[in-house]
Amino acid sequence: MFQFEDVRSPDAPTRPAQSGKPASSPPLTHRALLAWGEHCVECAAPTCYSSCDLYAPTPSGKCRRIENGIVRNKALGTPDGPGAEVRFKRWGKLEAQGNGFMLPARRARRIEKLLVAMTPPVARIGRLISRVSGQARWATAMETLHKRINDWLQARETHAVLPNAFLLDVYNPTDRPVTLIFSGAVDKLRLGRATRNDQLPTPMSATVTVPAGFSAHQIALDALKPTLQSGLPFNLALTPQGDEGAHLIFKRMDLVTLAEPQGERQEKAAAPAAYAPSAKLVIFDLDNTLWDGVLLEGDVTLRAGVKTLFETLDARGILISVASKNAREDAMARLEALGLADFLLYQQIGWQPKSESVAKIVKALDIGIDTAIFVDDNPFERAEVSAALPNVEVLADTALATLAGHPRLQGAVTPESRGRREMYRQAMTRDEAAAEYGDDYLDFLRACNIRVQIRPDQPADFERVAELVQRTNQLNFSGRKYSRDEIADILTGQSRDHHIVICDDKFGSYGTVGFCLSAYQAGADGKGAVIIEDFMLSCRVQGKFIEQSLFWFLVEKAPGPVSSIIVKFNKTARNRAAEMVLEKLGFQADAQGQLSRPVGPGDLSVDFMDITG
Repeated sequence: MFQFEDVRSPDAPTRPAQSGKPASSPPLTHRALLAWGEHCVECAAPTCYSSCDLYAPTPSGKCRRIENGIVRNKALGTPDGPGAEVRFKRWGKLEAQGNGFMLPARRARRIEKLLVAMTPPVARIGRLISRVSGQARWATAMETLHKRINDWLQARETHAVLPNAFLLDVYNPTDRPVTLIFSGAVDKLRLGRATRNDQLPTPMSATVTVPAGFSAHQIALDALKPTLQSGLPFNLALTPQGDEGAHLIFKRMDLVTLAEPQGERQEKAAAPAAYAPSAKLVIFDLDNTLWDGVLLEGDVTLRAGVKTLFETLDARGILISVASKNAREDAMARLEALGLADFLLYQQIGWQPKSESVAKIVKALDIGIDTAIFVDDNPFERAEVSAALPNVEVLADTALATLAGHPRLQGAVTPESRGRREMYRQAMTRDEAAAEYGDDYLDFLRACNIRVQIRPDQPADFERVAELVQRTNQLNFSGRKYSRDEIADILTGQSRDHHIVICDDKFGSYGTVGFCLSAYQAGADGKGAVIIEDFMLSCRVQGKFIEQSLFWFLVEKAPGPVSSIIVKFNKTARNRAAEMVLEKLGFQADAQGQLSRPVGPGDLSVDFMDITG
């Protein structure tokens, strides 16, 4: 749709050459309602009206940067409306206030036809009121109406449907090609607060060369997605490159959603749902999720119950992070002021896709992707994360009120769970210290002063043992899971030894990190074996030789001589890490399919840690 209201005494509209043939448009499902108007590349209105030598007033008092204004050309129109004939003057461009609210194509066509029909009478009435009242704002009544409609649509924007292309259908009546620059960027003048460029999504620009005659162009919007998804006000512009005088007739300039091939829709619909284990992490969006409002547009208000929710999840050992499209410094300052920043780990605040942010957080925490839950008010963001990371459970912001009751977020209230966030902060400090040692990882471990305590469990250990048994996947050597009743029976049984493993170092305590079920089996030749029936170890001590220290301890404390260790290993889809540990320690499959290795005096000792019973 074009703003035709400022036209003046145009020349006769251009008609296409007899040989011209309009290009066919690709099938589309939705269009954004845009109103393209006449603008200046170097605009500094209204001060430039008195200081710029190029200023020439339009009927509404603005600057004329397109000769005669945007002229209707019915000969080159489409079912959506007349074409727009434009003769650019110096610094002239076409610009539209953007919105990503996508209307079904037919509905957009009906609304545009109505608005185009309203343009002449509304423009005349507005100018009349302006002359009579002396109020200049009435002279731009139709433009103001377009902007009000745009603001209303932007406020309703849900991103349930997102534009995926910009379509440009144009006729060049001259014999020389014209180069156009299509651009999109956040409108800083409409933000509620001063914002630096580096705090905003990166602007998009693309170059289009329009040859003589009819041509159709399709511009992908990948680079514009951060702006579209940010919820911030933005503008779109089309600017001729080079000297003034470009003469073009625009038939279509639309943000559209192209129709998706039927096969693709069916394939997506057929994607199976995955089983989800207990969750270890919740990642929240910020704007209109944890708080009401958009931070870059003004003040925001924390939603009721959010602080209590964070405290509840944190006490259960559920990790918390943030994935937000926002200016990082401003967002972190607001989180600090609201008392939420200390709860967060590895927060990702920037303009990358939310799926990338979620994946980075999960990787940094070294947990399974299927143990993460993502909460966002925006349907598009939820769909984008679901498509890229199908094993992540995705929830709308309406779930906040009941999130503490989510069956996957019950965790366990134990000393380890209450301190889990601090343990991860200590891990971040360890990582920084490890980086100083470069490739000399063993020297780093020696410098850590690792202390390991291995002792029989006590009644007070039950909750932590249950947590380890039920939640450990990667370093679960048997692959088994037990119910709480089964765990209670195991811990009161006398047929096997049960030990817990507690670990700390100079950076802090890891807490209780392991649980082991073992037995000593005497051999007929006087050579016995230590049988490891179950061993679950927390991933946070992975790679620190804790498994080896446990095996050494059980051999040293065995009631008789030991010539081998046998691990009843059961391979699963999740415990490859445990298998790799055993392979590195020299375990091999025996005749019964179990993993075993011979041991002699001093084997498996770890000289850089203090191991006590």
